[in-house]
Amino acid sequence: MSHVNLGSSPVVAKISKLGLGLAAIGALGLVATYVTAGAGRFFADYLIGFWYFAGISVTMMFFSALQFLARAGWSTSLRRVAENYTGMVPVLAILVLPIVANVFMHHGSIYEWTHESAATDPILIKKAPYLNTMFFAIRIAFYVLAWFLMHRFIIGNSIKQDSAGSDITPTRKNWKRAAPFVLLYAITITFAAFDLLMSLEPHWFSTIWGVYSFAGHFVGSLSIIAITVVVLYNNGHLREYITPEHFHDLGKLMFAFSVFWAYIAFSQYFIIWYANLPEETIYFTYRMAHGWEYFGYALIATHFLVPFMVLLRQDVKRKTNILVVAGIIILLSHFIDIVWIVMPAVGHHILKIDGVVFSWPELTGWLFFGGIFLILAMKNFQKHSAVAVNDPLLHESRSYHS
Repeated sequence: MSHVNLGSSPVVAKISKLGLGLAAIGALGLVATYVTAGAGRFFADYLIGFWYFAGISVTMMFFSALQFLARAGWSTSLRRVAENYTGMVPVLAILVLPIVANVFMHHGSIYEWTHESAATDPILIKKAPYLNTMFFAIRIAFYVLAWFLMHRFIIGNSIKQDSAGSDITPTRKNWKRAAPFVLLYAITITFAAFDLLMSLEPHWFSTIWGVYSFAGHFVGSLSIIAITVVVLYNNGHLREYITPEHFHDLGKLMFAFSVFWAYIAFSQYFIIWYANLPEETIYFTYRMAHGWEYFGYALIATHFLVPFMVLLRQDVKRKTNILVVAGIIILLSHFIDIVWIVMPAVGHHILKIDGVVFSWPELTGWLFFGGIFLILAMKNFQKHSAVAVNDPLLHESRSYHS
């Protein structure tokens, strides 16, 4: 079967130009943030953008590996869309360097446990075997290496299948490798969330933080897949491979994982509220005051209530314009979520501001990494087929009907 080449497609060219524009605006904004607001806010905004798009890129790999693990036929037509959005993964080792460098900047670090005062803090002294700069750098290097290997073997084999013809050896390898790589993803995304986000407030901890982070990234990944499939479909692409059932199932997954995110978020809050332990309640105590409570209310509305109400009906999930609107709302809510995690911690503990720290600088890292994310994804769409054309289960996906 011939490749679905979108290299000359106007929609890919437009998105590439959009990515270039966003990256340029974001880069200029980050420089302006550093000059006008200082290193602390610069690194906080950089972290927001990095975690948003690095997390989604890595979770796109998880989506692909999960389909191989389940030997899912329905998703074969759209699996390559997710795989093409993993373009950031091979360059994460470069993009994460400013964050690692910041940890070694004792006077300019956004991580409280790196400061000189940590040497006299009883809690941080106990956590020092884990929270120390060298071990932090080693762990980050391990995560990046694990994700690179996952990209090379899972995504690489999926692409090899395109030119393998009737030989399904690359797919068979992925069927075998998917299980350990799914487990590896679960471990690395959890500890990366601990290290990059939770350690911003080293006196606080949550045992379900990894699941909370995964839920946000996964529903964000599903939203990008859904929006991209709709855009390509409406521009005349993938029509031989996508059926109304694919839109319906993407809508069901977006609905389900919006509810799942809300369940995990509420569980985290409820357990902490019920236990009423000072070392746990400190996280929500500050975020439910000083103006940050409105971000919490916005999260409830945009990350749960609106997607729940919009995607609840069965027929609505098949309406592509509504699917796109729901996806955009979920992606915006994911940004609000990460800002609500990062900025209260940095603002209160590092910048020493008792109030909301949110303005145009917080958009700069998001725009910068969003541009890189789109540029690298569109390069993949130009180099690789938009559909896994020689996958042995593609026929199931093309004839997928209820």
